[in-house]
Amino acid sequence: MDIKNLILIIIAVLNFFVGLIVILRHPKNKINLSFGLLLFSVVGWSIGLAMSRELAGTSEALSWSRSTYFFAIFISLTLFYFSLAFPYQKSLSFAQKVMTISPALILTLVLAVQSNFIIKEMVVMPWGYDNVYQSGYTIFSLVFSFYFILAFINFIKNIIKSEGVLKKHLVAIAAGFALAGIFGIVFDLILPYFGNWKFNWFGPYFSIILLFIIAYSLFYKPNKNTDKTYQIISLNDRY
Repeated sequence: MDIKNLILIIIAVLNFFVGLIVILRHPKNKINLSFGLLLFSVVGWSIGLAMSRELAGTSEALSWSRSTYFFAIFISLTLFYFSLAFPYQKSLSFAQKVMTISPALILTLVLAVQSNFIIKEMVVMPWGYDNVYQSGYTIFSLVFSFYFILAFINFIKNIIKSEGVLKKHLVAIAAGFALAGIFGIVFDLILPYFGNWKFNWFGPYFSIILLFIIAYSLFYKPNKNTDKTYQIISLNDRY
């Protein structure tokens, strides 16, 4: 197996175990559940990229490549719901829930019925194989960006109204998501749109940034007596 693809598999395994630990700590907590599902979505995305690269030139590679867009939709959707739950849990009305989940649900159903909605075929390029995209790629990009932007609006609002250690953690987590998201968008959204698919393996590598931040948050214990934000939310209960 190519070393780049092997690293993608390793990243998937790391994300899986961190996601599992997070959910098992508090399985009924919306923060833990949304973040764990986010990491599981990254697992599927990473494996799909690894297998599509490893099997390039086969029909199986095309199927794996198409699967990455299913998981990318869920990455953006679960990121949005994580931003609603962390650290101040917000509730949505039924109408708001329908409006926010509908784009992801409709696009997922379309992809399930019409597998070539985003990717038409794979073609031989000087560096290997590349995808030929359909007009559905633009729709996918808009849906993904919609959730991504909403999530960061929520993160910014939460940072503004927080203080102390909680604010520091929010800034660190938002920065981690921003770095991982920006590199994912550049290497797996923008460059492929312009016909350059050869760096698509690079995006998931930046999910490691999130793993370090969450690992720190898992084991960091604030001082109840000196940190004013301890009464707002316990870091040990957050994850």
